[in-house]
Amino acid sequence: MALDRDLIKIIACPIDKGSLMYFEDEMALYNPRLRRRYPIRDGIPVMLAQQAETLDESEHDRLMLRVEAGDAVRTLS
Repeated sequence: MALDRDLIKIIACPIDKGSLMYFEDEMALYNPRLRRRYPIRDGIPVMLAQQAETLDESEHDRLMLRVEAGDAVRTLS
């Protein structure tokens, strides 16, 4: 289930309050500055800092390649 476009415009990282990258097909929001991925469960973003996953270098690089390819939507825009 895709996130509502109005929600994408306002959702921010709970830690640094910055924008996130939304990967609809992976049901995740990603903060590349902190390398933290937030899951989306049943269409609801889980925006609790303690439930975010910290990504390693290779996973960060993979997601950033997808961002460059246009496969993600930036929040707060």
